[in-house]
Amino acid sequence: MNEASQIYERLWQEAARALANGRPSIDPCLPDKTSDPRRGLSLLLRPEPAVQRSIHAFLGELAAVAPGQYFYRPEEFHVTVLSIVPGTELWRDKIRSVTAYQSIVRNVLKAYREFSIGFRGITASANAVMVQGFPANNTLAQLRNHLREELRKNHVDGELGRKYKIQTAHMTVMRFCRPDTDWNRLKVFLEASRTTPFGETRVRSVQLVLGDWYASANSMRLLAEYQLRT
Repeated sequence: MNEASQIYERLWQEAARALANGRPSIDPCLPDKTSDPRRGLSLLLRPEPAVQRSIHAFLGELAAVAPGQYFYRPEEFHVTVLSIVPGTELWRDKIRSVTAYQSIVRNVLKAYREFSIGFRGITASANAVMVQGFPANNTLAQLRNHLREELRKNHVDGELGRKYKIQTAHMTVMRFCRPDTDWNRLKVFLEASRTTPFGETRVRSVQLVLGDWYASANSMRLLAEYQLRT
């Protein structure tokens, strides 16, 4: 079992216990996100349309099992490459120079080629359901480490250490926002979906975005899109 699989399995075991006990973590800011002032600066990659369709179909089944929870829309599906400034109410103070971030990201990304991610199975946490992503090579890990190094070198990395270090290529597709759910039924459904295939994406570009905690389409501002080398 590789490192990503180990992380996904550990997350699932913790989530399964929370669901079995009927004690998942409910997000108080959902479904009304207008009360949440947090914003952040992130690098994202998007799955190809075929993968979006597969996940969207799966979410239709999931919504029948757990109606009323918060489900991401296809245009919101994403893998976080790097959370440069994690969501915060003080985002205006934290994001002082978007131009500086853009320059650093552009210079780093021009050294990297396109790569593929296979999306297979789901995992979960105490507050969300995620689609598991498995990069075909080390490009994503190398890119992340290179970005962290350059941001530190240029003294604009103040927020990188305040959130867990992203190690996987998962996509969050559902969040828990209502307590009135048959949690054991949801656990059984998710367990049966642990190996569901969703397809593969060829990552050809990466987006720098300013958005809310949930990467909502209606609050997302695309600042730049960078093409990877073919």
